[in-house]
Amino acid sequence: MKNTSVKEVELRYTTLDCSRFMETFCRFKSIEVLNLANNCISVLSPLDPLLIGGSATLRSLNLTNNDISEENAIEFFQKLSQMKRLRHMGLAGNPFLESESWMDVFSNAVWRNKSLECISWRDGHQDRQDFSAIAAIANVPLSLNRGGRRALEIDESSKPLAACLWSHVLGRAATLSYYDAAELRGHDPLLDSTRADVVFWLLKEKMAGNGLLER
Repeated sequence: MKNTSVKEVELRYTTLDCSRFMETFCRFKSIEVLNLANNCISVLSPLDPLLIGGSATLRSLNLTNNDISEENAIEFFQKLSQMKRLRHMGLAGNPFLESESWMDVFSNAVWRNKSLECISWRDGHQDRQDFSAIAAIANVPLSLNRGGRRALEIDESSKPLAACLWSHVLGRAATLSYYDAAELRGHDPLLDSTRADVVFWLLKEKMAGNGLLER
């Protein structure tokens, strides 16, 4: 089964073996949105074909309220830099969030990922839990990704961004909303600060790379 037309798949509230379902989903070559909330998922490696490699298609992954342990979360985060298409991810309500030992691995991994723009750490049933420490780790790299950090990336398969396009990148970064990335909805004074920080960082990195703004 190699269906190339299915874009969104949802599997929720099941007690069946989800690993079998995940392996089946990977046969669909076009899935961009996968909602696996409220199941009993613990092992995430069956999703690798949708997340890693040249054939990866997944842009949004919801794993809210599953059974992801500390060990499994660390294994998943170690692969984060290879997930080049993933933009949004939901991780609320998983057991690993009750500990802190995974945070160092996550902190290093999220900085190496240039595509992820939003991670949801809470749902409507978790307002009492403080996620400020986690949000502080993720806020800067996720905001930079949303602002266009990929424009600075040059590898064997890409060329430097044309000089005429840089004004568009910076203009976009200066007008975007960064609330989702920062988990700071409703705090208006922080929005302008985040915008300015992202634009400044992009300019600084461009100059450090001996690019257009140094000439």
